Amino acid sequence: MRGKGFAVAVTFVAVAAPLSSQTFLISGKRPARMIESVGPQVTPLAVPPFPGAHALWGSTGQDSRGHIWFGVTAEGNPVPSAHLFEYDPEAGRIFDRGNVVEQLKAAGLLRPEERQAKIHSRIVQGPENYLYFASMDEEGESSNGSRLPTWGGHLWRLKLDTNRWEHLLAAPEALIAVAGSDRFIFTLGYYGHVLYRFDTQTREIKHVVVGSVDGHVSRNFVADRRGHAYVPRLRQQMDQLNRPVVRVSLVEFTSDLREIKSTPIDFDKYVHAQNPTESHGIVALQEMSDGSWFVTTHVGFLFQIVPPPRAGSGDLADNQPADVRSVSWFHPNGRTYPASLFTSDGTKTLLGLTHDNLVDGATGLYQWLTCDVVASNCRVAPFNVAGVDPAALSRSLLYGSETRDAHDNLYVVGIGPLSGTNGPIILRVEPRKR
Repeated sequence: MRGKGFAVAVTFVAVAAPLSSQTFLISGKRPARMIESVGPQVTPLAVPPFPGAHALWGSTGQDSRGHIWFGVTAEGNPVPSAHLFEYDPEAGRIFDRGNVVEQLKAAGLLRPEERQAKIHSRIVQGPENYLYFASMDEEGESSNGSRLPTWGGHLWRLKLDTNRWEHLLAAPEALIAVAGSDRFIFTLGYYGHVLYRFDTQTREIKHVVVGSVDGHVSRNFVADRRGHAYVPRLRQQMDQLNRPVVRVSLVEFTSDLREIKSTPIDFDKYVHAQNPTESHGIVALQEMSDGSWFVTTHVGFLFQIVPPPRAGSGDLADNQPADVRSVSWFHPNGRTYPASLFTSDGTKTLLGLTHDNLVDGATGLYQWLTCDVVASNCRVAPFNVAGVDPAALSRSLLYGSETRDAHDNLYVVGIGPLSGTNGPIILRVEPRKR
């Protein structure tokens, strides 16, 4: 329930005029850099310990009360099982809401020796107070895409008033991402970018193979308020000199998984290396108040997905495709890895966390960006955690998009050596007020 859930958590300042193609940065340009000496206030939250607690790979979400949800990956124990946690900001407490293997066992679905080490997907709220998320495992998979993981993935939902899990789908693919609208919930499986759709009214499940190459997996995708899904497609083709090349496009599907548009994307704005397996595709995303979406790719390029305007009846046109706009590099330096996106006003301001550079895999210190996509400028501030060596923080892997609580605090998660050894990280981020 993107639109409704987002409106609960954010009070929009409706002062900006509607964005148009004329207001955006010229494709391939960089925003002007404005240096700030003071960044946001960042507070670590303690992750409740459990056997094998390892990391958070961007699995965050908020519910309509402003509570925050996290999926924590397990590793290093005989049967790793990801856990789902709820954070109540008012009480300042984190609650363990169960783990995947135990829920499979309770549902009578657990196979001998099955493991589900990851909840990697975002956690999204749908109708009737259900939260939707996916679990997955990587055992037995081949990183080149030639073999699926042994245990595949599962789509779940949790009822907020009872905290009871319900199993919806078992897939042979690992289910890495979830997106949804009011009625339709989508999940993306690898390899091959297999898109599944769950209809919350009829419980019908459909799927389509979007297509990818080798072991490339996009970490995220988008579903708009109409129930249209937008998924990257990669195809290997031959160029004019009969050399193999990879073509990238963003494919739009209607709620019945009918393809209606494919927008080409420049290879170097999507893929980090010549081998697409090494790239994470769409890594961050943020919905705006008008129902459009901004997304960043592995290399830090910003795109906007703009669905058609509302018809006279107030309904969005179902058969009319969205406009996919190539905006700019997100960071003034150009190539970075921005694995988080947020907004402070819902109209023209994007916030996010990046490393200073992305050159041959080398990264600098983390920075906090506040970017105005209309004025074409980006304020760059340090991102520090009190009592933590910035060099140690730079060795962390941090992710998270959209997630904010009832007080407009944002949440970034990951893995790193904040306390000396690598472990799961939850950071509450309080942006500077202006």
